[in-house]
Formats: sequence, C-alpha cells, structure tokens
Amino acid sequence: MLNRFARVRRSGFVWLHAFVLGCATPATTKTTTQAPSASSLADFNNGADKHVNVDMPAEAAEVRQNGNAPILSVVTLDEVVLPYVYGYPLYPEGAAARGIAELRKVSREGAKHSQSADTDGVVHVTEELPMIGCRFEGIRESKAKFVPLSLTCDLPAPKALGGAKRPVLGAVVAGAKAEEILKEPTVVENFLGAFHLTSGDFAAGSGTAFFNTTHGQIALVFKGQKLDHFAYYFDPNVAGWRDPASWEGVL
Repeated sequence: MLNRFARVRRSGFVWLHAFVLGCATPATTKTTTQAPSASSLADFNNGADKHVNVDMPAEAAEVRQNGNAPILSVVTLDEVVLPYVYGYPLYPEGAAARGIAELRKVSREGAKHSQSADTDGVVHVTEELPMIGCRFEGIRESKAKFVPLSLTCDLPAPKALGGAKRPVLGAVVAGAKAEEILKEPTVVENFLGAFHLTSGDFAAGSGTAFFNTTHGQIALVFKGQKLDHFAYYFDPNVAGWRDPASWEGVL
C-alpha cells in the first residue's frame, strides 16, 4: 500500500519548497505555503519509475465549465498518482502533457504576465489567469527554458465557474476543515485518508497539509482551520515539466 505514496527525495521536494519560499514575489507572498521540514518527509515509491499512458480528456473544457465538478481531482493509474485542475491533467508525459498548455489556452482571457529579477539575477515569472483564479509561477533560465515552480488556485472558484458552491476536491468545498477532507472518498482512495506531511503551524489552524503525487506535491492551505486555497508544486527534477510546448507565451 505504501507504494501508492510518492517518493519524496530530500534533495527534491525539500529543495523545491525552500526555493519557492525564497523566490516569492511581493504580489504572491500572501499565498506562498510554508516549507515542510526535512525531518517530516518519508521515502516512498509512488510509481516514479513507471510510465503510463494518460489521455488528454476530450471533455476537459466541459469539466472546466461544470460548476458541479471538483476544481481539483486525483487519479491513480497503476501506482502513478496525478492531479487534474479544472479537468486538465498535470502530467509531464505523452498526450496528457498537453494539459498545461490547454488549460492556459482556454483561460487566457485577461491573463497577466509579470517578471522580476532578484539580487542573484534569477528571473521570476508569474502568469495570472483570472478566468480560473489561478496562477503559474516559475523561473526563466533563458529565452528557451522556463522552469515551473507552482500552480496556485484561489478559492472559491470564480462565479462564472460555480463560485462558492463548486466543490474543491471530491465533494468538499472551500472553507472545509481538514477532517472533512481526510474523510472524502477521493482522499481515502488515493491517499489512504491521511496527509503525507504538514507544516509546523498546521496544528494551530493556519498552515499547510501536503499530498505527494508522482511528479509533484499538492498543498492545501488552511486559514482559521478552513481551506483557503491550494497549490501544486512541480518536482524540479522532472524534465517533462520544462517542455517549451507547455509554456508558449511565457518564454
């Protein structure tokens, strides 16, 4: 059963969260999650050595517009765990690798791009997608190379996509408590009804709980013991996330 959990490398996801925190721009600091401590991570094999064929769903656009469909969904295929956001897969291989590009394409109305360089010369790029209330953040290493760090989605969904009544994960909605989420059948089925790690401030009611997936981490951020927003952190060691075809308009 543990094979369904994600393999978290101490040089991988720990670095990722620390990097995201260190690179947060003023405009996005309010929803940056707290980095988990290295001691709280365990080593699991979540199908990282497996490759499955994942289709690009033809009905993705319909799911995006369906106010009764969850914003975030999770599927396990032969030990490979992958998330979908508004019906579009976040998967770095095969046909499903188009998911990011397609999600960005259908949500491009009103999109805003910004970039800034830190004191080390690292160029931070943010793409805001107000149509879905989400944003991508990453690092532009060159004119031809963009390294995505995270996809963050505010809650509840925009009114045009269902608003506060639209479920976030399974049947739970924005503002749900942690115990409600852990009882959700989707969480029980894919994550055995348990968070894989939590931030140090989680017990106090305002912190972050993580689910490991094969190629990244889902972060659920709570404020006042209620689900406030979520993020997906891309594993920087996965080359497929850097495919230029996914980032047209960002490069």
